[in-house]
Amino acid sequence: MNMRLLLLIAAIAGSLPAQEERIKTPQEIHQELEEDEKLYQQALDMFNPWYTGPLLTPSANMMPPGYGNIQPYLFITDAYATFGADRKSRKKESSRITVNPSLGMQFGVTDTMDVALSLQGFGNWQFEKTGGGYGDMSITLGWPITRQGLYLPSMKFTVAQSFPTGRYQNLNPNGLALSGTGAGAWSTRFGFGITKLLFWDTKHPLNTRLFLGYAVSTPVTVHSFNSYGGGYGTKGRVHPGNSFQVDFGLELALTQNWVIANDLVYTFQNETSFSGDFGTTTRGGSISAPVGSPYSDNLSLAPAIEYNFNPNLGLLVGAQFSVYGRSSSNFASGIFSVTWTFGPM
Repeated sequence: MNMRLLLLIAAIAGSLPAQEERIKTPQEIHQELEEDEKLYQQALDMFNPWYTGPLLTPSANMMPPGYGNIQPYLFITDAYATFGADRKSRKKESSRITVNPSLGMQFGVTDTMDVALSLQGFGNWQFEKTGGGYGDMSITLGWPITRQGLYLPSMKFTVAQSFPTGRYQNLNPNGLALSGTGAGAWSTRFGFGITKLLFWDTKHPLNTRLFLGYAVSTPVTVHSFNSYGGGYGTKGRVHPGNSFQVDFGLELALTQNWVIANDLVYTFQNETSFSGDFGTTTRGGSISAPVGSPYSDNLSLAPAIEYNFNPNLGLLVGAQFSVYGRSSSNFASGIFSVTWTFGPM
């Protein structure tokens, strides 16, 4: 077969009509139109959600370079009871009331790093006594692992360094440690966070956050009454136990402005030990002063409501309360916060 014949056959084949498409029934066409209309109405109902929370679980999203965020908090806490080693709650003779204002600031440095600074103070009341002062300061550096996409969440690695700027020793001999506003240790916390926004089959998007943190602290030299206990003549070194924290946060957008949120927070800390002279509970006495603490853990919830004025400014009002613990505080807190994102700088 020569080349001319091959070309002729190809030309004839190309001119033949294609196999006829199957004609759709009116019912099939009507069903497709209904599905398209449903998707169109869902798209009209959807909105770009604005989030400012939740209260406690940090975000794994990076702050863009040149942008910043300022978020002051106010915690008012009533530590009305204590979980014992048997996990039973026992009411205190006098509640410890703490007012804890704090200020968080976060700034984008580069595409692959952001930095956050946290400052705080304390005011304490118990048995009609008062005390307080500056707390420990911390700086956190963050690096992205992944960035959020259609199926992939944002993941972030952080390193937070706490500086012993709060008072922690030579406290009032009443033993209440109301002016003990710091740990006295250089503490480093390694963190891993995940954030994912879910546009599920509803017009109310769900934002999810998960944070895991592990902290190690340096030994602390203490004298007299201190944040870890102590008494008259106490002198030695405290070895704070390493701690682990899990935060899980959810935000459900009711409208573009209104959001409900909740955090679940679990923390545990290894035994905090002491080496040295324990001292005594009374001057010239014979009863050794307690210093340090056993293994402890605590589980708490933090429901909240958010109102967002725009994508960059919002209010959060909520509470945090413990539901389970061992050798830790049984408490309830009221929390108020404002968050403002700005830039580029």
